[in-house]
Amino acid sequence: MNIKLMSLSFLILLFMMPFAFGVPMTITCDSQQLFFDVELARTPSQKAYGLMHRSHLPEDQGMIFSYDSPQPVAMWMKNTLIPLDMIFCDAQGGILEIHENAVPHSLANIGPVENTTHVLEINGGLVKKMGISKNCRLSFDS
Repeated sequence: MNIKLMSLSFLILLFMMPFAFGVPMTITCDSQQLFFDVELARTPSQKAYGLMHRSHLPEDQGMIFSYDSPQPVAMWMKNTLIPLDMIFCDAQGGILEIHENAVPHSLANIGPVENTTHVLEINGGLVKKMGISKNCRLSFDS
């Protein structure tokens, strides 16, 4: 197979993959560290699709929405089947706002939250269960 065809095949495969899977992410709260494997949503289409149509999300997984610069960000739950906790963060990983147990299928805006560069979505109820607060910090390799 020639190089051009291999390159084209790789680009097509890359374009078809909706998200970057298995990005390790840590939430540090006082002396406790919480570890997640998250999917990274960067493109407008990835962000628009998010966690729609999923009936299950493992407790140690989630999705992080990444923005190039600080901005007001609002989320919603259209076509999302499971409740989610949303953690809005700044560029340094500081938690700006937490919205717990977002209602599945709701079209109501959550936010906007100013100066957001990342939004982490995890299973609804985990923020409370794991003691996540605005005093925690989020870190991951983008």
